[in-house]
Amino acid sequence: MNKTQFTLKDLVKHLIKYSWLTLILVIIGAGGTYIYTNKVSPYPGNLYSASRNVLIKSKNNKYSSIKADWSLINSYIVVASDDKIISATKKQLLKDGTKISEKEIKKEVSINSIKGTLFIKISANSPKKNVSAKLVNVYSESFAKLGPTLVSSMPKPILMSKAQNTKLATSAKSIHSIHKKGIVFGAGFGFVCGIIISLIIAIYDNYKKIGKSE
Repeated sequence: MNKTQFTLKDLVKHLIKYSWLTLILVIIGAGGTYIYTNKVSPYPGNLYSASRNVLIKSKNNKYSSIKADWSLINSYIVVASDDKIISATKKQLLKDGTKISEKEIKKEVSINSIKGTLFIKISANSPKKNVSAKLVNVYSESFAKLGPTLVSSMPKPILMSKAQNTKLATSAKSIHSIHKKGIVFGAGFGFVCGIIISLIIAIYDNYKKIGKSE
């Protein structure tokens, strides 16, 4: 038998020899995907959500006026994100006994238009069940009060009903599942890469042996 023949036994020996490389890639893959999924799902536990609708329209009910207001909805959203409104929200919440930073408000509040309407939706997510509804209500009220002072031509926002309840947006169980699946996927990817690289090294070593034997 040709000594340079690459048998299944040789392959197994080679894979065992480079098992340390496969192990390292498994650890890197699992660790990398865990870090990524942790960034995607940063909250360690349940995440609660609440929202409130705000209507922004001129007193004039003519079609041209409504159309003009509709075209400015995105501008009103920019106004709603102003630092003065965020600061006022923080101060009011503090008076009500809720301590929260401006950075957290920016992170937890989102403002979006409701397509085809003059409504914008202010939403808040928080890991604290009793905070999201309170935050979205205070934020909406701060916007309705301060918005027209920031832009004089802006119609006074009309607040819809207060957010009374919160809903579970993301559960700790689902977040744990995301992390677990990420680790398994990363480990599996690292294992496959380790096997492939080991095979490439084995083939290369075998060709070297063939070259020396000729």
